[in-house]
Amino acid sequence: MQPFSSTPIDHLPNELLIPILEECVTPPLFSICKRWQELVAIEILPSLYKKIAAMHVINRNEKQQTHHLDKIYQLDSKLATAEKVDRIFKQVFTLAKSLSPLEFKNKMEEKRYLTLANYSSYLLNINRLLIWKKIPGGKEYLAQEEVKLLSLEEKGKLFSQWIESYGKGIKGLDLSRLGLTYLPPEIGMLSALASLNLSQNQLTFLPKEIGQLTLLQNLNLSQNYLTCLPKEIGLFLQLLSLNLNENQLTCLPKEIGDLHRLRHLNLSNNQLVSLPKEIQQLSRLYSLNLNQNRLSFLPREIGLIPRLGWLYLNHNQLASFAMESSLFSQLYSLSLSHNQLSSFVIAMGQLFPMQNLDLSYNHLNTLPTSIDQLPQLVSLKTQGNPLENISEEIRQRFPPME
Repeated sequence: MQPFSSTPIDHLPNELLIPILEECVTPPLFSICKRWQELVAIEILPSLYKKIAAMHVINRNEKQQTHHLDKIYQLDSKLATAEKVDRIFKQVFTLAKSLSPLEFKNKMEEKRYLTLANYSSYLLNINRLLIWKKIPGGKEYLAQEEVKLLSLEEKGKLFSQWIESYGKGIKGLDLSRLGLTYLPPEIGMLSALASLNLSQNQLTFLPKEIGQLTLLQNLNLSQNYLTCLPKEIGLFLQLLSLNLNENQLTCLPKEIGDLHRLRHLNLSNNQLVSLPKEIQQLSRLYSLNLNQNRLSFLPREIGLIPRLGWLYLNHNQLASFAMESSLFSQLYSLSLSHNQLSSFVIAMGQLFPMQNLDLSYNHLNTLPTSIDQLPQLVSLKTQGNPLENISEEIRQRFPPME
């Protein structure tokens, strides 16, 4: 039998060759031999692609993870997996080169290693530097000659030390539109922040360290790819406004009920199918936007939010809505357009302060006679419903009825 040490590497069994390729695969290796090409295309790169997706998207199945990864890097879902991986690394390498040009001056893109460890390192340090440059004084520090000579990884390791020295007093930070794909744990060190704008990035989750920002009053996370929220969000005890518009949330943690000072909550354009009962604990909430979700029912507790004045539920899947006695006692405006309502009920015996009611584009064929329980109502929208038998009182009060 031929000694194993003299066996050509391309003749090694898959169980030995695959780990080797996983550790050192680079684009030039793709053309060494047909067998290597097949292993790289069929085994190595698909596995790497799935691992990268799992890094970005937690609590989702494999299909959902890869779908979100394609969105982050703006990849055509029909591309071969090997091509997707190559494009991901090209984007990452290009961004790394722009942030640390001296390090990559003489490095050819084709020589980089396509490994999970490399991707993780790039991901962490690229996002550190993108944030660092936006913190007051950060851009100037990174422009120093001795700092410019450092590698991307070496710069990244200095981030926490710099924040400790210069970032503790920062109260407002705009990190919108930076192309952030990952929020490094150092974000929690900016402990004086009262306002943080992370909108229009590609974030898919928040690190638990964000809960250390206990002085936050305004947090904008709109237009990201967030699929979940950490329980640490309940630590924002000073938070007044939370904007989560245009994400991919399907549920909320019960800890959201701990935000007792919250006045404005925007959850529009998500994938919410339910709300936690703890939402009633938002004792100061005045405006709640749930437009364009997938809600087919609402917990009774939503009507117990004591100061709720504006409730937006347009473009959901609600089949009924009831303004029961003792619920929605302070509601000023209610929007329910483009649902599947066949029933809208207003409890008898209680006057509600509502002034604006939008029931347009539903399946209602009648309106409750108890509409007079809304004496302050000045705007009633009903177009797009197959309404019949509308009482004369309602017609006279809200002409013209469609």
